[in-house]
Amino acid sequence: MIDKLKEEIFDLEIDSGFRFDCHSGLSCYNTCCSELEIVLSPYDILRLKNRLGISSSEFLLRYTDTSIAKETNLPFIKLRMDDNNRCRFVEQEGCSIYKDRPMVCRYYPLGYGVAKKGKDGGDFYFLIKEDFCKGHSVDRQWTVRQWKQDLEIELYEDMNKDWVEIILKKKLAGGDKVPDDKSIRMFFMGSYDVDSFRDFVFKSAFLNTFDLEDEEIEMLRQDEAELMKFAHRWLLFALFKVPTLILKKDAVRVKCQ
Repeated sequence: MIDKLKEEIFDLEIDSGFRFDCHSGLSCYNTCCSELEIVLSPYDILRLKNRLGISSSEFLLRYTDTSIAKETNLPFIKLRMDDNNRCRFVEQEGCSIYKDRPMVCRYYPLGYGVAKKGKDGGDFYFLIKEDFCKGHSVDRQWTVRQWKQDLEIELYEDMNKDWVEIILKKKLAGGDKVPDDKSIRMFFMGSYDVDSFRDFVFKSAFLNTFDLEDEEIEMLRQDEAELMKFAHRWLLFALFKVPTLILKKDAVRVKCQ
């Protein structure tokens, strides 16, 4: 029985099947939106601040808390709960930001991890089965792949992939080493505060420092998601010397305040 549970619940692969559905007709509806910790990715923040019609700086100030990750000594962002430890965006009829909800909410009831398995290692998934949840008894069949496609998880993962590389590089370079204040400010702005990063690019000496094509500059002006991904490329260059950007000849390095 233990082996069966491990196979079916704790060790799912991309084409493994599971049964789940969530809707307002279930007695547990909205119960899962309390007493939880929602860590936000850069693309989560971009979608949420635009959904609310505010700047990334204002969103971070009003709706989030910042902690330091033990594994990397880098700041990470959590959605701030209300006084009853419930998500502030949950209403009686459901999630008020459903189309732009964070990736961790999209994944539920799946969990995700990376670990060595046999010789190769790789990704694995697992079902989160909580006693209150009635969704596991609903007869709707999924595979992990179908769930990720239907819930736009693959889009979120693609948008965040360079940022995840930054986190992994920090772990490999020595996660226990505390970055200096300048590096932390750079990481915070480039990861979470896309509106401040836009000012950094277009209102400083940035464009006189890095060699960018006119078409790319215009794309960064017009497409906020591309600007966010560009910020992650800049972080790889600035923090880890990955050749993701090219310095202009005789350029003076731009300073991050």
